[in-house]
Amino acid sequence: MTDDTEKPKTRDSKPSFSLASVPEESEANGTISELIKSTPLADPNAAAVEPTNISQHRSRRRSSLSILQAIAPFHLLSTKDARKRNFLVGSSRQLPQNPMHDISSCFPNGRSLTIMMVTWNTGEAPKLYEQNYTPTARETAQPKERMLDDMCDILLPTFIDYVSDVIIVCTQEMSAVKNRMDWEILLQEVIGQAHVLFHSVHFGTLSLCIFLRRDLIWYCTEPEEDIIKFRAMNAIRTKGSLVVTFNLFGTSFMIINSHFEAGEGSEGRSNRRLNFQNTLAKLTIPNEYVQRTIAPSRSLASLGDAEGLKRSESTVSLDDVPNTDVDITKACDCILWAGDMNFRIEMKYQEALDHCNGKNYTEILLNDEFRMLQQKTGDRYCDFKEANIDFPPTYKFDLRCNDDTYVKNRTPSYTDRILYRDKPELQIQCTQYKSIESVKHSDHKPVVAHFRLKVKPGVHQGSPSYGKFNYEVYKRGCIQRERHHSLGVGVENKLKPRAPLSKSSVCVLQ
Repeated sequence: MTDDTEKPKTRDSKPSFSLASVPEESEANGTISELIKSTPLADPNAAAVEPTNISQHRSRRRSSLSILQAIAPFHLLSTKDARKRNFLVGSSRQLPQNPMHDISSCFPNGRSLTIMMVTWNTGEAPKLYEQNYTPTARETAQPKERMLDDMCDILLPTFIDYVSDVIIVCTQEMSAVKNRMDWEILLQEVIGQAHVLFHSVHFGTLSLCIFLRRDLIWYCTEPEEDIIKFRAMNAIRTKGSLVVTFNLFGTSFMIINSHFEAGEGSEGRSNRRLNFQNTLAKLTIPNEYVQRTIAPSRSLASLGDAEGLKRSESTVSLDDVPNTDVDITKACDCILWAGDMNFRIEMKYQEALDHCNGKNYTEILLNDEFRMLQQKTGDRYCDFKEANIDFPPTYKFDLRCNDDTYVKNRTPSYTDRILYRDKPELQIQCTQYKSIESVKHSDHKPVVAHFRLKVKPGVHQGSPSYGKFNYEVYKRGCIQRERHHSLGVGVENKLKPRAPLSKSSVCVLQ
């Protein structure tokens, strides 16, 4: 690096760190705060260290830089405060003196928590798995590159300015014979190293994966999961609901991924209402809330063992659904419910197609099964909200056609939905609700919703997770991402592969 090298203008305002100005450890005052004060973070006049002096600066570079990197994203904790043993370090048994301090460190300037939720019926899209390999040469990487581009459109859509703090991926009709870890690794590769797989649950062809920003895993409780099955006599589980609950700071979340029964007419609508009711009635989590409010009111015979209750099957009629006066979902502050709910449009095929061609989606939604049931007073559907739909029906597309053509004589429908419910004080906002029309792997289009909400300060209600996440998925996702990057696969600037950086004695913090 020479002194007359022109620096990009976009980096003029960003602080830089010169190793030439870092004092030796023995010369420093011995505390982190004094090291920071004695080390300028922005020194445009600092000269680069000569290559011959790299070895003598290596030891202090590692120690000083590691300290600065470690403290950069977090607030400093004084020894005096640490001796009080009352700071929130992921434990529900420790009460922080100032709960807002931890939130402000993760969400500075009062920034809201952002959540992106995806639901997609993949239709067993085999290419998602067959292409989940690392190409050996750039010439053989085109199929992989197309798949990565599609996954980026789903997980990192351009209509959302910043990557969300929480990314929830709900899929249905996944291939039951493929390794689900391959799917998780693919998600990790696309989302990137800033997020980790906090929890995942798979059942038959359903899958639910929750990714969190890395620093947030220290403020979560241990996730609880539940599976509600809709079909008792079926070898391949294709219909059901996956449920996960956890707390982030003082806010409790319930995430649901469902695949309801298909079918037209009154029978199909009745089955879907049954699926909806069963999901709400058969929940056994959050366990602490269930044990406190519902378990005492049930006899030991009806309660049974916990595992039997958790895996109980759906019944055959609405009359047989357990009638409880307690709505378990109200134990959580925020409920996000996504899936292929198979809601139909009560309209003739050609009439619906004409409205689609004219982008008159409002007219179509007047005959939407879910929207019509929401109008009925006292219906459980009324408790849940949905953002305004301004995109075409997401089902059913003809995969034999290159363009987005609906299957003939099948009325296009909004089967893929994302619903939500919150407590009044939470005030969750759905800022985006769109389908990803460019993805053509399945006869369904993926649907994405983006939410903002203020997390509440407070101690965790439940067992702390102690920063647990899926390390194996994170490691393999990062390795796969690095290999693809070395081949130029999935890199927007494809003019030439990125050259390895030469060794330098100057480190710049951006």
